[in-house]
Formats: sequence, C-alpha cells, structure tokens
Amino acid sequence: ARAPSNRGQDCCRRDSDRRMRSLLLCAAGAAAYHLGAWPGHAARAPAARLAAEPQAPADFGLAPGQKFGPTAPAHPADKPWTNLETQEGVQLVKAASNDLRQPLLADMGNDEISVSKDSIHILKHHGSYMQQNRDLKKKADRDKSYQFMLRLKVPCGEVPGELYRELDELSNKYGQGDLRATTRQAFQLHGVLKGNLKTVIATIANVGSNTYGGCGDINRNVMVPAVCFPNNPAYVAAQTYAKAIADLFRPMTEAFNEIWLDGEKAASVEYWQKDIAHFDLDKVRNYDNGNGIITGHPVEPIYGRTYLPKKFKMAVTVPGDNSVDLYINDVGAVVIMEPDGKTVKGFNIVVGGGMGRTHRKEETFARAADHLGFVKEADFFECLKAIIAVQRDHGNREVRSSARLKYLVHTLGVDGFRALVEKYFGQKMEPWVPLPEWKYLDWMGWHEQGDGKLMLGINVEQGRVADSPGLRVKSCLRALVDNYGVDLLLTPSQSIVLRNIQPAQKYDVEAVLREHGIKLIDEVDAITRKSIACPAFPLCGLAMTEAERVQPQINARLLAVLRMMGMGSDDFVTRTTGCPNGCARPYMAEIAFVGSGPNAYQLWLGGSPNQAERTAVATSIFKMKFEDLEATVEPIFAMWRSQRNSPTEALGDFCHRVGVPVVEEFMAAYEPGAWKGMAPAFPPPPAVETPTATVGVASDLLVKIEEEASARGLDAPSLLDMIVREALEG
Repeated sequence: ARAPSNRGQDCCRRDSDRRMRSLLLCAAGAAAYHLGAWPGHAARAPAARLAAEPQAPADFGLAPGQKFGPTAPAHPADKPWTNLETQEGVQLVKAASNDLRQPLLADMGNDEISVSKDSIHILKHHGSYMQQNRDLKKKADRDKSYQFMLRLKVPCGEVPGELYRELDELSNKYGQGDLRATTRQAFQLHGVLKGNLKTVIATIANVGSNTYGGCGDINRNVMVPAVCFPNNPAYVAAQTYAKAIADLFRPMTEAFNEIWLDGEKAASVEYWQKDIAHFDLDKVRNYDNGNGIITGHPVEPIYGRTYLPKKFKMAVTVPGDNSVDLYINDVGAVVIMEPDGKTVKGFNIVVGGGMGRTHRKEETFARAADHLGFVKEADFFECLKAIIAVQRDHGNREVRSSARLKYLVHTLGVDGFRALVEKYFGQKMEPWVPLPEWKYLDWMGWHEQGDGKLMLGINVEQGRVADSPGLRVKSCLRALVDNYGVDLLLTPSQSIVLRNIQPAQKYDVEAVLREHGIKLIDEVDAITRKSIACPAFPLCGLAMTEAERVQPQINARLLAVLRMMGMGSDDFVTRTTGCPNGCARPYMAEIAFVGSGPNAYQLWLGGSPNQAERTAVATSIFKMKFEDLEATVEPIFAMWRSQRNSPTEALGDFCHRVGVPVVEEFMAAYEPGAWKGMAPAFPPPPAVETPTATVGVASDLLVKIEEEASARGLDAPSLLDMIVREALEG
C-alpha cells in the first residue's frame, strides 16, 4: 500500500519558506533603493577591495511599496523554479536600473562609441540594439564599427505618410540609407552612431511615434492584419484593441523622456492615441481588482521593478484571418462578434506560443499556442492584465533561455495555467468559441477598402526598403507618399500595403511602381511571396550564417527544382533564419532552413500552410550545406509529388501526415533523378484534343510557352488553351 501523501503540508511549508525569503529580499531591495545603490549613483570600489570583501547578496527583490512580483507571487504555483535563491543576470541589471535609467544614462553622457554590457540590456527597452559589422574580418576593425539599430513601436503596422517621410530622411542622414520592415509589422533603422542616437530617437518621438516597447522584457509590437477596412466592424475592433493593448502595457517609467527628450514631453502625441482615447487606459491600467494583478510599485503598477522575465508578444485578429501567425504569440486574441455582425461580443484567447530555441538543447523548443478560452469584451483588458501578472510572478527568471511564457504554460499545462490566471482574474474563463478554418492571408494586390478608396499590397523581399540598381523601393515609397498622399501598413510577412489610394490614381500608382522596378503581385512567384527571412549577417550578433542575403537565391533554387519536376504550379511557405532564435518564425513554415553553422542549415518540415495550431518538426539533417539545397529537397518533392492524397495537399500537410521519419527514410533510399520514373499521384489534366485550327505564335514566345508548360507538367497546347480561356472568361 502507498503511504499517505504529505504533498499538501510540503506545499504549505514551501510557500511559508518562500514568503519569508521574499520578505527578506524585499527589505534588501528597499535598503538598496534608499541608499542610492544603483549603477551611476554609487562609487565603484577598487578591484583589490572588491576581491578582499565578501560580495553582498544579489538584490532582485521588490521595490519599496511593491507587494507582488517574482519574489512574492500573489498566488502560489508549484513549478521547478522559485526565483528566490537566484536570478539570471539580466534580471539583476533591470533591478539595479532605477526604472530603466542606469547605467544607460551615464553611458550616453560619455564619448565612447559603444555602451556597457549592462546598458545593452537597458537600451533594448528603449528600442535599440548595439551592433557591429561582422563582415569586417579583423577584430580591430569590428571594434570601430559599433552602431545602433532602432526599432519603432508601430501598433498594427500603421505608418502614416508623414512618419515615413521622416524615417526616410533620418535613414539617409544618420543611418545606412535603408529601412527594414520586420516580421512584427515595425520598421527598423540601422547604422545609427551613438553620438546621433539621441537626435534620431527624439525626432521619431516628436513626430508622433516612439521606440520604447520595440524591444526588451516588455510587451513588444502588437500585430494585427495589415488591412484598411474602416466599415468592417470586426477588423476595426481588432485594430482598435491592438492599439489599446500596446498602450496599456507600455512601460510607465519617465526614463525614456529623461534620457532622450531632456525630461520634456514629445512635441506630438502618438498618432494612434486618437483611436483609443475612449478607453481611458490610465484608469484601466491602475484598476486593482484585489487579486494580485497590481504590484504596488510606485511607477510600474503592472510590471513592477524588474518588468517581465523576457520579451512578450501579442497579436489580435478576426476569425479566419491568420495573416498574423496567431499561434506564435505569447498571447493571441480573436475578435468574436455578436450575431448582428456589428457588436463585439468578446475574444477567444490563445497563450504560450513562441519560436526561440537553442540547437542541441532539448529543454528549449518552439511551441504553438494553446486555446485558453473566451472572455467577454468588458473583461478583456483585465484578463490580459491577469495573464501578464502570472508571467511576471511565475515566469522563469533563473534561466533566461526558459523565461518565455510558453515554458510556464508547458510546465503547468494549459488547464493548470488557466486555473492560475483565473485566480488573478477573479473569475472563470468561458469556453473557446468555435472558429472557421484559418487561412494564411498576406493582403497583396489591389483591394477595395470599403470607403471609396483602394489599398495595394506590394511584395518587399525580406522587408528591405532600399534603393539598388533596377529596384528602388525606398524612393518609390517616398514618391507615393509625397505625390499621392498614401499611408503605409507593414505586414507580418515583411511586405507593405499602401492604403488610401484614390481610384482615379490606380494606374498612376502602378506606373510609379514599374518606374522604380517594383513588380505587381501577379508578377511575383508564389515561393518568393510566401517567404520571409531574418536579417542575420552582417549586423546580427547571434547569426551563425546568412539568411536575408541568401533568401532570394533559396527561393529561385526551390522554384527551379519544382519546375524541373513539372511542379511549377505548386508552392509552400518557406522561411530562413541565421540562427535558432526563430525571428522569422521558421518553425511554423512548411519547409524551413535554420542556421546551424557557416553556410549550414538545419532542415525543418511539416508546418501548416495556414500557420495554425502546430509547429514543423526538425529533421535529422542538422548541417545541410548551402550548396546541397537542390539535392536535399529533390527527394522531398518527389515523395510529395508521387504520394500526396489529393491534388491540393500542401507540402506541410503531406509531411505532417506521413511523418518526418518516413520522409527521411524515403530520402535515404532516393537516387538523384528518380522522380522521372515515379508517376505523379495526380497527373496533370489531359492534353487538349487535336486542334481543328492553327494560330501563328512567334517562335521566341512559343519557346517560353513550351518551357512554362513543361514546368507545370503540361504540353504547350494545353497551357495555351488554359491561358486563352482564362483571359476570355475572366
């Protein structure tokens, strides 16, 4: 017989011990606060003295007045970490920063071209990363190349024309002459020198935008479908609430204004504030339901002294539209409308998604979010506050690689996590509302906005807004902003939607695009259209290999293999990253290449074509050489071609159905070119009957038709017949 369990007594004893340790930590934090023991405030002791005297315990406790936080959770939870005995280094830096001021404030006042290691972490919360040019081979040269990347906070990806105009000027004057649209609908400006950082950040703030919230251990840019449908209540609600979330969970410290604006307010109010004033978010932020959401911190009522364990990502969308990759977010929300289609009923909420992982460390992993439940519109903000509070109090601050919300959800299980959220929330979550099937939309091409104006999605490969011979994206956007008054929407797939175009200007806009070398979407192949990549080299310090700079080659080579095999009409979602951190969301792709070393990639297969509810799976191919791309994918495509269960079964769905181990068995036995002897599971349509008439076609055009027909598994008359019928029948 099993002995009676003392689990309840043990838990009570652990909770009591933890509470006592948290009180001691709180007292230590208060003492440090009152003694001014923050970097930049206390003199540094000589190295010899530091070696001779015992080190004081690390201070990561609560601030004076703070009641709840990682060392004193409002509600207990049984998990492998406590955050009481030790915390990883970034938590200590934040604890000592005096609300994100130091040592950054001191470092910005010196003449160095770089900032200190601790300042790097604080600077991220202000929206900037310090970088070096890794194309430089000599360390001495790299040490002279310190520069800063700025990432804007752009809720919903909305970039008014006036802001784009300012960014265009800033990038030319202080940056490297380009901009980059990110995978989270923001703009990055690269190449800013430290001496110009304050000028650039202040200019961005004074034009009605900002950079805080672009990076750091706080809520990042909030994603939403990149559309402008002012008469569609569901899309309007998604955008409005996304802007509100961005403001609700912004850091409240005055450090940003003190460091970059000399303590003054910005000259312009953030352009999205006009859309969310009715929420009275200051009141929402400070509302205390008595269940431990509000920390008691004098400055940060929700975040507390040390903010969140790591970055936090949110997205809002409508049923069916998964353009935001909903399941990769820490929290995702889906607008649910009442039957009248005009009134918001509430929101479905998902939790625990995330891409970051580390090679060969199985305790780190990519994870698709779980369905948490439904919450009424009136309770939406409070529910999100509760989720944030759970992560604030219980997220792993001992091991940074395990700090994201996904690890807490994974550890507790979604049911256990829901129960903990409900304690902070003060009420039960309602059941998940069934949804229609998700679609991966990118909103490219022409669309009517519904208000008499048009929007146009243009593909921007890997989000790089730059000018080069034959392709002048940056100048084109400036011309459209200046001459046609367009505004921009940045998409989750690194492209751009131009909005508020007058119908009479449609063909003029197309002419400007062509003049600058920009293709309309029907001229862009589907592989390129569905691909994204992270920046990687030369500026990312984590990159193991190339990503952005080789993605066009990867796309062209993948398409060439498909066409060689008569599969030119097939496509899939493909993504490339320079390291395993997953910034370009590779683990949701149907086929992905994740940097694992110089010119080497780990191969992932089996993500959903709609980016929904599952991740891809790592193959055993850990270091695929870049030059071996064709040899690697040919057997995969051959198996898909010969064994799929319908003409429309996507590559990701096929690999998921048969299983990656089975795919690898096929790859191991495959001989190059063997696809030629394998009948396609679903042959192309039969050739058209022998024509009863002939039509003259120029010889050079006939060659192109025959090549294209072969790439699609057709003969020339069949393809020509399809083209003509489609043209005549609309």
